[in-house]
Amino acid sequence: MKLKYIVSALIVCVLAAGSADATVKKAKKSKKENFKLIEAYTQKIAPGTQQAPPPTGEHFIIVWKAASYPETFYWRGKNGFMMCSIQKTHKISKAEAKNFPPGMVYTSQNVTGDQIHKGDTLEIIPVARGKVRIPDEIPQNATNTLFYKTGGSGWLLFPVKNIAKKSDISMQ
Repeated sequence: MKLKYIVSALIVCVLAAGSADATVKKAKKSKKENFKLIEAYTQKIAPGTQQAPPPTGEHFIIVWKAASYPETFYWRGKNGFMMCSIQKTHKISKAEAKNFPPGMVYTSQNVTGDQIHKGDTLEIIPVARGKVRIPDEIPQNATNTLFYKTGGSGWLLFPVKNIAKKSDISMQ
């Protein structure tokens, strides 16, 4: 009799745990590409004055290919799970290069989501802003991965295989 109650309790616990786990949709790799990764690199840019949370040094240059704009990006790398800033970026031409510090290849401007359109080149920069809660849908063991959402989508993931190292830049 006692064994019957124990077995029944175990079955109820297993079913409850299984149904709770089923409600959380895991992040998935998008079947269609929402963006093309042009370049992934690390490069620290030392500003003349500290005005914002410091970037981690990772930079991801992408071309946005989807009709709906990205709502948010997060990076899961060696420094943990971090929020990212999204900026429109343009490659600096050889003629303009003399106006920028040596080693600087892109110039960027802050944008909001609705200012991003298909074909735009974007720079995704992880920024250290204290502790950020990792959503349940994101695998705990994922590393070197960009996580993002587009209008109405769940979490999508994009693993980054190679990150080049560039020399650091001083803006002083």
